[in-house]
Amino acid sequence: MSQSGEHLKPGQLGTADLTASTVANIGPGIDFYFAFGVIAVSAGVAAPLTILAAGVAVVFLAFTVAEFTKAEPSAGSFITYVESGLGPRAGVATALLVTVGYVVAMAGVFTMAGGMLAMTLAHYSSWHLPWGPLTVVLTVGAISLTVRGVRLSTVAVGVAVVVQVAVMVVVCVVVLVEERGHLSGAPFSWAHLSGGLAGLSAGFPLALYMFIGWENGPALAEECRDPRRTVPRALFVSVAIGAALFVFFAYATVTGFHYDVSSIGRSSVPFLTVADHYLSGWAVLAWVAGIVSVLAALVAGTNSQARMLFDGGRTGLLPAWLGHVRHRTNTPVNALLLMATAGLGIIGVWWVAHLIGGDTGSMNPVGLYAECSTMGTIVILFVYFLTTLSLPFFMWRRHRKAFSPLRHVAIPLIGSLTLIVPFVELCKPGQPAPYSEFPFVALAIVAAAAATACLVVHRHPSTARAKERHSESHRMSGR
Repeated sequence: MSQSGEHLKPGQLGTADLTASTVANIGPGIDFYFAFGVIAVSAGVAAPLTILAAGVAVVFLAFTVAEFTKAEPSAGSFITYVESGLGPRAGVATALLVTVGYVVAMAGVFTMAGGMLAMTLAHYSSWHLPWGPLTVVLTVGAISLTVRGVRLSTVAVGVAVVVQVAVMVVVCVVVLVEERGHLSGAPFSWAHLSGGLAGLSAGFPLALYMFIGWENGPALAEECRDPRRTVPRALFVSVAIGAALFVFFAYATVTGFHYDVSSIGRSSVPFLTVADHYLSGWAVLAWVAGIVSVLAALVAGTNSQARMLFDGGRTGLLPAWLGHVRHRTNTPVNALLLMATAGLGIIGVWWVAHLIGGDTGSMNPVGLYAECSTMGTIVILFVYFLTTLSLPFFMWRRHRKAFSPLRHVAIPLIGSLTLIVPFVELCKPGQPAPYSEFPFVALAIVAAAAATACLVVHRHPSTARAKERHSESHRMSGR
């Protein structure tokens, strides 16, 4: 492995651009559409409280990442932060976990690109098109947009965010106006949580998953104007917007179902069921908003996550070919192509496995989306944990004058403690297959990443020195 001199073009994005991209990556449409039903069944009528709890947890995690970015902005994001705090072995392991976790999670988003379009066509016409080919076409189109430049793709994502949020807000307003005589504070009452704290904990992992994408901004730091200010602002504003939208959507959906959680559980996509009931023919806009949301999340997610892989390749923590840019557009084209081909490859393997097994009845996109989301989330949680663990060491070693026990020890510690609940819930025994196997697969991935990291650093001791040289050059250049 070796260090490359490739750089991304600075000064292209401002706070508004970064916020729009991050909100799109959070996915207020796609994540709420397919996660809220399970959250409501787990937590009960007061499901919005679970979302609020997840939002608070994300704030602590975002604070930790913001502190890193204020000190040393980097396109490597988690990879750079962990390597800087805990050393090259931890950096290589994190790079591998980031690659696996986000590729698997993005495979779920790719799936729903074609899946949501196929579901919409089947709902409004007699066309029952296979979602697989649609997924390939839409994914290739979205990746083509990202390759053309971060500025163009971010503008497109910003428009998509405005469209999807506007449609969803209108649906909610219509529901609340029609049900104005039956509005209740029950969705915000602890007494209406199923099992109290147990219900909150049961729905917490999915609520936390809905926020994944909040970490979009730091990976775009190299292309931002004044990243030390822009990225932290966009982080907190995006989390606040995401939390407010999710809570509002949850309240309107619960109200639209007349506080009947069992009915929510029987609906495949509760929000669309509400839209169909209250908006009649105009509900098609909610279905289209879902398609727009998936595509926006696809573009925003691959943009940011590819830049982490790019920086890992550029600094020697991942294969060097990932650290090259397409100079005409200043985009990390190799990393983008890896995200696309690996994600589509996962879908292809899953498809073939079901065909060979004769289990074609379960080949629905929502099932694969749920599986990829869960598996990817478990791996990403390890990355979050390593990041919170590394901040105190990073600040003490590299920015000791700015070190604060509160900001750099206590708050990251709280952030790491919030990860215990999703770890426990996602790894709880007795879950149906394949979810029961995911914790063991995740542990195997972590072990393999750790072993590979030790081997790489042993065989290439210059990995650590290359990273230090790259970080120093960035500090000296003021980036």
